[in-house]
Amino acid sequence: MTGTAPSAAERLDALLHQAVREACLLESALERESQALAGRDPEALNQAVSGKHQMAQSLEGLTREQTALLRAGGFDPDGPGMDHCLRTWDEEGRMRPLWDRLQEVMARCRRLNQINGGVVTMHQQQVQQAIHVLRGEDSRTELYDPRGRSISSGASRPISKA
Repeated sequence: MTGTAPSAAERLDALLHQAVREACLLESALERESQALAGRDPEALNQAVSGKHQMAQSLEGLTREQTALLRAGGFDPDGPGMDHCLRTWDEEGRMRPLWDRLQEVMARCRRLNQINGGVVTMHQQQVQQAIHVLRGEDSRTELYDPRGRSISSGASRPISKA
């Protein structure tokens, strides 16, 4: 990988390094978001969400560039295509560990994001139930169907008539 202009392999190596850095920053933002949700700290939550959004946008740009690079090299822009590309371009074996690390960090990010989303949904449901009770509206007990969607069951009386 020498010469004045970076080769496709050198550019991919640089993209993977940058993507790993950005993914680690995204993971940190998701961890801060989780802590802010647990502590019910709106200021910290806003900062974490802003950081998360910024890192996600950066990673999307890197992914677009990586996709274009793979396509230009004749590789499919998916997991098997990347594997084929690395077998072809990664003669020194430097990019494979980066790619594996990126996949690991992004898997943790997906898990953290799902957990945080579940916490937000739970908080929203609690607020809605409290509003219904305070308004004296029909606040039904929420149950879940086999797909995990909430369904309402039974009727209750307004708090003023309980």
